[in-house]
Amino acid sequence: MTSTVVILGSPRKGNSEAIAEAIANEAKAKGNEIKTFKLNQLKARGCQSCYGCKKAGKCVVKDDMIEVLDAVREADSIILATPDYFSQSTAQYRMFEDRCFSFLGGDFIPNIAAGKKVAIVVTCGSGLDGANRIADAIEGEWTNFFKGNAVGKIVRGGLMEPTAASENKEIMDEAKALGQKL
Repeated sequence: MTSTVVILGSPRKGNSEAIAEAIANEAKAKGNEIKTFKLNQLKARGCQSCYGCKKAGKCVVKDDMIEVLDAVREADSIILATPDYFSQSTAQYRMFEDRCFSFLGGDFIPNIAAGKKVAIVVTCGSGLDGANRIADAIEGEWTNFFKGNAVGKIVRGGLMEPTAASENKEIMDEAKALGQKL
């Protein structure tokens, strides 16, 4: 069975989560097994720069993030979602992102399987410049560092209300179309 991991970087249930869930629901309808992680609910620390992962082949920090990293390692596809906070991903997403350092071996060659399908969601309440930069950076990390296969990005602005995306048929249709690629 194909597995998809959903990484939700928002500290609240809102637009990026609604879009990611719509993508995941479509992937599930295609037969994908879905595992979702709400990063804000984890008891986790940031990367400790201990380089233990370079010797062990995986992160050695013992906290809730280990389950997330293990699930990503095993997944066939990943949905990465974060809102734009001051032209950056959320602190929760950044902590996950930093812990992905463990996916690079001591030679900085990925120690996870290449070709994972990656779908990216970035939402914001105002202009799209920062959100587009975030989405492009996430795509670059996953395609360049981890040799993933970026299958699409949804970057949407003007979403001030937490239900704005879920109530927008065009956005939900775009999410369903992206879910078909996983």
